[in-house]
Amino acid sequence: MPRRLRRARPALPRFAVAWFADLDGIERIEAFRRRHDPMAAFIPAHLSLVFPFPTALTLLQVETHVRRVAGRWPPIPVTFRAVRLHANEFLFLMAARGAASAAALHDKLYTRSLASYLRRDLPYEPHITVARNASLEALEAAHAEARDALRGEFAGVIRALALLAVARDGKIEVLREIPLDVA
Repeated sequence: MPRRLRRARPALPRFAVAWFADLDGIERIEAFRRRHDPMAAFIPAHLSLVFPFPTALTLLQVETHVRRVAGRWPPIPVTFRAVRLHANEFLFLMAARGAASAAALHDKLYTRSLASYLRRDLPYEPHITVARNASLEALEAAHAEARDALRGEFAGVIRALALLAVARDGKIEVLREIPLDVA
């Protein structure tokens, strides 16, 4: 009896939601990221609100949920300042002003159809990743450099979210821009 070959199922689409950092002094952040963050070539500085997740949900289902939440959320004034090492692999520029509102928006986005994708084992702290390195020594050197390069405060307002498609090869595509409540 001949063997039947199984066809591999196509990979599920992966979506994410982020705010592209529109901050005073963003060029300093991007210059630092180009030197220290391998993702800088794929995506500009951003605040992730829903981290990449594979799903059988359609784009329309995900977009509808994000629009429903964002449409009821006022713009969020934010500032970023302190740089912090995280998990011996990342360097984060932490949100200060607006951090509680950004965290609340994150929590609200992870409701209803997206509730099962929330990683409850990882507490959410609003941040922009500015460096990533498997070498702790290199990361500590980047941290020392960041104290001068990213000194001061970076201010902006979250007015819109980007719904993203995240490919397996790391390519990221903006599918939709979704405004927060502007009323």
